[in-house]
Amino acid sequence: MNKNSAIKVHNLTKTYKLYHEPIDRLKEALHPFKKTYHKDFFALKEVSFEIKRGETVGIIGRNGSGKSTLLKMITGVLTPTQGRVSVHGKISAILELGAGFNPEMTGLENIYLNTSINGLNRKQTDAIVEEIIAFSELGEFIYQPLKTYSSGMKARLAFGVAITVKPDILIVDEALSVGDAAFQRKCFAKMEQIRESGATILFVSHSESSIVTLCSRAIWISNGEKIIDAEPKLVTGLYMKNANKKRINKDAIMQELDALQKKIPQSSSIKSAVIEDEKEEDTEAFYDAASQPKSTIYYDEKGAKISNVKITTLEGKKVNVLVQGKEYIYSYDVNFIDTTLKKVIFGMSLCMKNGVNLISGNYPKINTFENVETDKITVKWCFTCNLLKGEYFWTAGVLNDHNEFMARIKDVYMMKVINSTNSQMTGIVDMKLKGIIE
Repeated sequence: MNKNSAIKVHNLTKTYKLYHEPIDRLKEALHPFKKTYHKDFFALKEVSFEIKRGETVGIIGRNGSGKSTLLKMITGVLTPTQGRVSVHGKISAILELGAGFNPEMTGLENIYLNTSINGLNRKQTDAIVEEIIAFSELGEFIYQPLKTYSSGMKARLAFGVAITVKPDILIVDEALSVGDAAFQRKCFAKMEQIRESGATILFVSHSESSIVTLCSRAIWISNGEKIIDAEPKLVTGLYMKNANKKRINKDAIMQELDALQKKIPQSSSIKSAVIEDEKEEDTEAFYDAASQPKSTIYYDEKGAKISNVKITTLEGKKVNVLVQGKEYIYSYDVNFIDTTLKKVIFGMSLCMKNGVNLISGNYPKINTFENVETDKITVKWCFTCNLLKGEYFWTAGVLNDHNEFMARIKDVYMMKVINSTNSQMTGIVDMKLKGIIE
């Protein structure tokens, strides 16, 4: 195993024997000619990947896809049917709520139990127990039996133990989906701190934005197989596109990913490069043909087609380099095959270049129509560009009355925002801050 490798998985497979009736298990065991009464179920099938030290890797997939089975084999909870796992470093894992805890013991007693499982002696646990208690925010409940805890309280305790033992490798399996928003943010902040310290993180989540924000790579698992392993924004985008499909065409998805990765990197034109160096005062919005998205993902068209996506000024000038503080119109055309639909919903979203969603919505007063009487509709959203300097990506979509996408294009339009004044503010949103010294 390479010294820079934290986790290496090679041809990992886990199969279970499924019997039609319980008696079939006995029949198979006693049959003189070894007749088979079961069929093999592949919870995981020939999965291979390597995670370098210090990497944060996200795993995404539907329930039952094999994500938890994979993590249990990496941590040694399950034995592979085939293949091997190599791990270099101390692992701390939150596989499922309550794992490694005794429901009859108090929260405090379970801290000592769980840290001993992680290789700490009592003296070492004594040194960190107050930190665990403070992080979990359980108060007097720390002295109550675990069986009286809610799922959120169990998550607090489990995460508090997992991150305080200072692991080389932290594995988190959907534990952050419970608990209140403030505690979830606290956990993510702590994970960011652990990542910056050089630890390796393997993070399972259904949250597209969480994986894109936290991870440097993402792996999509479906029906026990690894579909793709690539940059998080592309993996989560392709996953969301195919999430509702019963059968996943792995070859087609790999071809689409390959096409996306081979796109020419976006570059800035001479005009936009000059603006970067200027004070940007009284600059007008303009269209930069070189500023095109390279992560565009087209959903299958099911009765509708989206075209002519653009941003214009209020005067109708097409632009993709916008001046902060000005008003613009985001619009696209939708052509329908079926013009007798009872209801269609038009949607939009705007995200940052790291994939984090800034805004999305379906506004009934603007974009819900009880009856489509024409085969073409133009949808418009007027907005004030209150974003700070940066690059942003628009998505367009249309849904039918069953809330299913008839058409959707993710990252269809890229826009750059430049400051209208020589502002020293950085971040995402212009809050019109004014400094006052008294």
